[in-house]
Amino acid sequence: MIGETGDPVRLLAGDGLVAREGALSLVCALPAAETERVVDRLLAAFADASSAGEDGRALVRRVIEVLASSALPAPSAPLACAVAGPAGDGVAVLVGGAALAELVTGSGTAVRVGGDAAYTWTDRVVAGPVTRIGLSLPGAREPEPRLRLGSGVVRGGGLVQVSTSRAVRAEEPSAGPPVSLSHPDRPPSSGAAARPSPPSPTPPPPPLPTRAERLPAPARRSVPEPPHVLGVNCKNHHFNDMRAHYCAVCGISMMQATLAPFRGPRPPLGVLLVDDGQTVPLTVDLLIGREPRTAKEVTERTAVPLRLTDSEGSISRRHTLVRLDEWQVELVDLGSVNGTAITPPGGTGFERLRPDVPVVLRPGTAVRIGRSRTFRFESNRDG
Repeated sequence: MIGETGDPVRLLAGDGLVAREGALSLVCALPAAETERVVDRLLAAFADASSAGEDGRALVRRVIEVLASSALPAPSAPLACAVAGPAGDGVAVLVGGAALAELVTGSGTAVRVGGDAAYTWTDRVVAGPVTRIGLSLPGAREPEPRLRLGSGVVRGGGLVQVSTSRAVRAEEPSAGPPVSLSHPDRPPSSGAAARPSPPSPTPPPPPLPTRAERLPAPARRSVPEPPHVLGVNCKNHHFNDMRAHYCAVCGISMMQATLAPFRGPRPPLGVLLVDDGQTVPLTVDLLIGREPRTAKEVTERTAVPLRLTDSEGSISRRHTLVRLDEWQVELVDLGSVNGTAITPPGGTGFERLRPDVPVVLRPGTAVRIGRSRTFRFESNRDG
């Protein structure tokens, strides 16, 4: 399985940050004024995961916590970043913004995660064995062949790691019976020891194409800015709902400080965990459907699109709206043909919503779109 510290890691040229510690990897865009705090928190989470000896799954959880609690002003959101680390015999990856992760499995299958400048971040576990990992930022260039990345944080556009385990196995002697290497027309001498024929070398995994070959230049999208809402800061200056008993970011009690309400940019109110592995942060209204980009909410910049499809064709072009009202998350079915249904936390079975009637989503609520697509709403804020 790839991820051993002895596997060679090559640094891609580019303008970003690349971190490597043990078997964990991170790439992210170089911090700007509005993203400096988020990048610092990502690097701190990466260092904490490494020092604790955690695997890729734990690193992904830490990074999701940072991204979910960090609201960036448009058009800077979302931050381009990617992380990877071992998870059992596979690799756990998370990709945000316009970053890209490309992996090659032992069977030669190429797996691509992210790279489309989406409004979401995506995390998944790629089943092993994995023979190659590539993490890259927009503008990443081919590596200087003499550079090798050990550990630490350096400037770069990404990294490529190739497993050496297959090459090691290819050098091991065959376990089959000895085969004579004598001339085919001449019998071997009786005193000569039979010599085994070398096994055929295992072909290396296919090379990853350059980023310019992989991706077209993404069109710049216009993202609605998170609104300003009335809230309060905890002692550590995290912005919260005035009704919160504990800070949603650091967990400190909000009852032990004198709170001065003010209007500030609303942080993400949680995430949608989609059945295909997407993790969608809730910073502004979200329109879900088969073709949401053409809907008026998206063209008028009051919502961002989330495209969902299914094999039955049961999802309408403009199906469901996830609406954020101050600190509250609501779900509205937009008169879809096959409906929107929910299961409250701890409930059983789905109950179909009435069209155009908003329902407040509580953390842990499961939602079905059409006949088969589902997601779950999660938040560390009070529901």
